[in-house]
Amino acid sequence: MTGATKAVSAAIALVVTLTVAPGRAVAQCPSWEDMLAEGSLVQIEAILRDEIDLTLSLVYLNPPRLGSCALGEALFEGLDSNLLSAGPPVQAFWVGVSGRSADQFSPEQLWVVQGEKELGLSLKAEFDTETRLGRMIEFAAEYIVFYNDEIDRSLPMRLIYISSIGPVSEVYRLDAAYR
Repeated sequence: MTGATKAVSAAIALVVTLTVAPGRAVAQCPSWEDMLAEGSLVQIEAILRDEIDLTLSLVYLNPPRLGSCALGEALFEGLDSNLLSAGPPVQAFWVGVSGRSADQFSPEQLWVVQGEKELGLSLKAEFDTETRLGRMIEFAAEYIVFYNDEIDRSLPMRLIYISSIGPVSEVYRLDAAYR
């Protein structure tokens, strides 16, 4: 094979990879604003005396494209192979924490409710590793939180945080493109 033939073969392989597995290419990830608009990124705000006291930004990580877009491909692949695809059903969410009360955030107070099912925290991980979303917006902390149970990706979930000023929540609907 000549040098030109090898280059053409490599280019074709790259195009095939991006076409066959578009979710794995971080370059195709939506922007922060687009993720908010499509609902794959939601924000829960606790408001105290007409000011935002705490903001939680959340992304459901189990769909490979969303997980890769939130964390970055390498970090998601490690999470997926070591936990998400490794055993019993587990649901994972990325949480970016900001606001005046960010240092008081308690992952144990974050619940996922779907229908009659309430999922309480099973495991949490605060980390300093740079994530794709963490490069877009400055956060006081970033977490991955885990819930040991199954959910129906076609149904909405209510994400509820029990803050010091009371419960706050947001509905999370997974777009059909990610199911």
